[in-house]
Amino acid sequence: MNDGAPMKSGPWSAPVTSLRVLELLAGLDWQRARVVDVGAGPGHFSRLIGEQLRQRGLTPAEHLWACDLIPESFEYEDVACAPMSPDGRLPFADASFDAVVSIEVIEHVENQFAFMRELARVAKPGGIVIVTTPNTLNANSRLRTLFVGFPLLFDPLPIHGHDPRTLSGHIHPISPYFLAYNALRAGLQNPTFHPDRTKRSGVIYTTLLSPALLLARSLHRRRLRRKQPEVLRDENRDVIRMQASWALLTCRTSVLRAEKPGGRIRVDD
Repeated sequence: MNDGAPMKSGPWSAPVTSLRVLELLAGLDWQRARVVDVGAGPGHFSRLIGEQLRQRGLTPAEHLWACDLIPESFEYEDVACAPMSPDGRLPFADASFDAVVSIEVIEHVENQFAFMRELARVAKPGGIVIVTTPNTLNANSRLRTLFVGFPLLFDPLPIHGHDPRTLSGHIHPISPYFLAYNALRAGLQNPTFHPDRTKRSGVIYTTLLSPALLLARSLHRRRLRRKQPEVLRDENRDVIRMQASWALLTCRTSVLRAEKPGGRIRVDD
């Protein structure tokens, strides 16, 4: 059992992101829920869930699973960490979990579509999938990309010898729209975004740039209506609208929540 001592390694993601994800799990029926932390790293998010389970009088290992490419880095002793396959295959059976969580992992993955399909595969019908990644389309990141060619938290990388778990493993930036598109292609539904933290600088830049952003958005939608009207229908239309929202223009992290069709999520009464 973990004695509550601090972990040796610091969090590999912003604590506020983990707290936002925890809020999105709040309605689960924890008496029966099964949750997996995919790409768990040292286990800070697993520990957050484990502490809540113990406060409810529950045993973490009966409701929480973890996996990572390098399971030796996992430090939360109340839960075992299974090894992920180098090709991203998860070591779990189909339809195993009520909630599948992957925090700041997908930007490290070469085949993001295969990875999302794996997250969807291990979710139960009616289960939820939550994926977070740096928001490459907030106003700060858009300006950085314009001026230096690299979005925030993505820089030139060493060709050899990089650590896939750290910033040097940020090999595959993905914007909010394409993250949601990936989820839809994996068979998930109802993708929504939930900002973790509003950046003050993002608010300032968005406010200053708002006339240009509104004009550009209007021109882009006009072009789509003329040349590709089919992309402005149904879920695709909603995702395009979300990408231009104030929340995604100003928040630090893209926090995607989607659902697997075919069942109903069990929630606390």
